[in-house]
Amino acid sequence: MQLVIGNQKYSSWSMRPWVAMKHFGIEFETIKLKLFTPEFAEQIGLYSTIGTVPVLVDSELGSITDSLAILESLAEQHPQMWPQEPLLRAKARSACALMHSGFVAMRREMPMNCSARQRQLEITESCARDVVAVQALWQECMDLTSKLGVEDNGYLFGDFSIADAYFAPVVVRLNGYAVSITDSSKRYLQRMLATSAVAEWIQEGQAETVIIPEYEAVGF
Repeated sequence: MQLVIGNQKYSSWSMRPWVAMKHFGIEFETIKLKLFTPEFAEQIGLYSTIGTVPVLVDSELGSITDSLAILESLAEQHPQMWPQEPLLRAKARSACALMHSGFVAMRREMPMNCSARQRQLEITESCARDVVAVQALWQECMDLTSKLGVEDNGYLFGDFSIADAYFAPVVVRLNGYAVSITDSSKRYLQRMLATSAVAEWIQEGQAETVIIPEYEAVGF
């Protein structure tokens, strides 16, 4: 099994399946391509005709593009990747879908950069609303988990799940830029940043020497 990804410092979509697969002990080979380079188009064509990362290549599953499709496919073989309680599992899927298609202003104005640390930046009202909304969503997940009596292990649904992997790039963003977050969100950030798979991704991203100027130009 191979997972084709982009630069770890910047590629938020690549981070999601990589972190989940690492956390759940799914063995795979990482193939890293350099985004926004002349050779990227040629290299990605070896794995997918779509031209985007991530791509999962597997002898049984074939070639799967899109981070959410990858994780849903893997969860069919590894059901522990989702919360086991049906109501929490449904909420987790809903949260991932919201992240997949929403919070556009935050994604645009606060690009993921594993080397950023509390950078100052000016954000639009739309981005500020996204920052508030994503934290409200996290709180909804944690409140529902508590209501159902599931043990609180610091993650959105008690134990680590696909949902946490899906919001890992947001954790990096909120840790990288100087925006206001709640005490509950701070605790969640600390828990996620201390999670082995997340910490490993960030460390490898920070070690990269390739710089994408558009990402580095954000914040100061």
